[in-house]
Amino acid sequence: MFAATHVGRDHVRVGRNNQDGAFSSENVVVVTDGCGSQPQSEVGAQLGARFLGEWLSSRELDATLPERAVDALTRWLDALSLTLQSGERGRLLESFFLFTFLAAVRRADDVIVFGMGDGSVCIDGRLITLDVGDDNAPNYAAYRLTSSSPPPVVTHFTGRASQVVLMTDGLSTVRADELWSPGLSRNPFSLQRRLNVLAARERLHDDATIAILGGA
Repeated sequence: MFAATHVGRDHVRVGRNNQDGAFSSENVVVVTDGCGSQPQSEVGAQLGARFLGEWLSSRELDATLPERAVDALTRWLDALSLTLQSGERGRLLESFFLFTFLAAVRRADDVIVFGMGDGSVCIDGRLITLDVGDDNAPNYAAYRLTSSSPPPVVTHFTGRASQVVLMTDGLSTVRADELWSPGLSRNPFSLQRRLNVLAARERLHDDATIAILGGA
């Protein structure tokens, strides 16, 4: 139900914005990570996190939710790119709307976690690191509009869970328990402060975002 984000040292050095995005509510958390080779990808990452979070907040939780969510995201990207009418459509999507995402949705004690691309997921203390391979070329949702082989959405967990932590790949070397403790439920701003301190201590080069669902 909480999220925090910190701009990486590499982006600070060249004057770039934080290219991650996040959404958090009582029953939904989302983190997004814009493509590092595109200087304006934070636009899609931040808007995409908001769109997915709001869309998921009013949907039933079942096995079809990941595919329905990505279909909705693809339609939204399609409509947005057509509305902007700014030059060549493929180039517009590439410049502004290439981002990965991880999402977690909870209804009572049932949870589903899914996404496209890399990052990390921690389910009740069990860490799952999502690797995109040696070429560091994650799947982006916008590729479903531009590729002849649309990338799939991947379900990472379904079942009962007390706490889910989502992290972008900028936190791949950090343990979730270094950032989170149950006491933060009384002061969620402490999560941001902890992330700021940890980013300085670890000298994190990439943007780093964490979102936590449950565990209070």
